[in-house]
Amino acid sequence: MSDLPSARKKVHKLEPAAPEPATTPRKLVYETSAGGVVLRHMRGTWQVAIIEPNIINADTVTRRVKARPQGTVFALPKGGVDPGETPEQGADREVWEETGIRGQRLFRLTTIRYVYVRSWGGREQVSKSVCFYMFLYGSGRLGQIRPDMRDEVRRAFWFPLDKAHRKLTYRGEREVLRLAQKIVREHPERLTPPSHRVEDVAAPRPVAQQRPTMSPAPSLQRPPQPSRNRRRRRRGGRRPGAGNSGQSPQAPNRPEQA
Repeated sequence: MSDLPSARKKVHKLEPAAPEPATTPRKLVYETSAGGVVLRHMRGTWQVAIIEPNIINADTVTRRVKARPQGTVFALPKGGVDPGETPEQGADREVWEETGIRGQRLFRLTTIRYVYVRSWGGREQVSKSVCFYMFLYGSGRLGQIRPDMRDEVRRAFWFPLDKAHRKLTYRGEREVLRLAQKIVREHPERLTPPSHRVEDVAAPRPVAQQRPTMSPAPSLQRPPQPSRNRRRRRRGGRRPGAGNSGQSPQAPNRPEQA
């Protein structure tokens, strides 16, 4: 027999793995935003207002002011609907705050919905809906926004509508612009302001429904009164001392005394 000890295999006992901590489900919150596709017709072409955001992930609770690299993100003007606002009012306000121009809101274009996870705060899961409305340029100069909005918007500019869907960063907003392009091509009558549409002009009522024409109310002023001379002539009287020959009037005949 060999004097060398026999080789023995070492058996390692497997210890039970520690249980994994239970993952806490993310809190689901809902957000509603509103924005606008602002168009103008200039030199025979349609243009749309586009903004370049200046911050990343800003909310109304914990605002992170972190500048984006210039020229990386381009979007449509939009933002959260404030408490007490309707989506229409929120769209009007966001367009003015982020572009500096006033627009005439025509109709709701579409609503996009998506889910994302916040990278700030409690990292909640957010179900977000954004209502987009079609606007026509009204007044103001694009890019002249308030100083307190400069931390959110770097600049705003006009861009040709037929190429703008390739300029935007987010896929949902590119689809919004494609819908706007289709409306401009196929239904340009929808871009007419409501006050100038033919169907908004009140049609005349049928004869059976027309209101009767009211005669004007009688005048409350007193009719002109005739002068005193006219009243005397009507009664057949004369003024004392008046005669054809200028003589004094004769005394009435008195009965003779016996």
